[in-house]
Amino acid sequence: MNGRGIEGLNVSATSMSQPSRVFVPSVTEEDGGTIGLGVFSSEEIAWKVLRKFLSKSHLMSLTRSDLVIWEIDQVGENGMTVLSSMHCRDCPVCKRRTFWIDLETYSAMCTGNLCEAWIEESTLEPGKIDLGWPPTRFLKQVENIEDALSELRIIGAEIEAAGRTPEDAFTSIPEE
Repeated sequence: MNGRGIEGLNVSATSMSQPSRVFVPSVTEEDGGTIGLGVFSSEEIAWKVLRKFLSKSHLMSLTRSDLVIWEIDQVGENGMTVLSSMHCRDCPVCKRRTFWIDLETYSAMCTGNLCEAWIEESTLEPGKIDLGWPPTRFLKQVENIEDALSELRIIGAEIEAAGRTPEDAFTSIPEE
């Protein structure tokens, strides 16, 4: 080694199998700049990296996140598939800008500290939307995404009426 770590290390295809596709998570800032979060051979790892980054999204002005699959050695537009594209909004429960919505799959999640409100299309009843708020173990099923957002707003209003503010943390996990 030359003291530069793995930089300059030459690995040939014969000594290591190469993936046929890679997973690339990224986020977009309000000013339009894109931040790449890495290139991964595993979808699971790409999701973990993206979720971890989004858990700190309240510290930045982010508007969007994407997870893209790139096929290796593929020419043209067929080489890229958008697996997920989420847009950031204010959470209807905790009011922080940490609510990530994917309108393609009717899913959403708050990545805010200890909130974790969520919405997703029902896997048991197609056409229905499930939603929940883990700190109170609240679960409900509604007809559409607008009703789901409305239900979560009601929870947020009840929390504020009880004296909580968006800066207060809340959790179902007991303090030690």
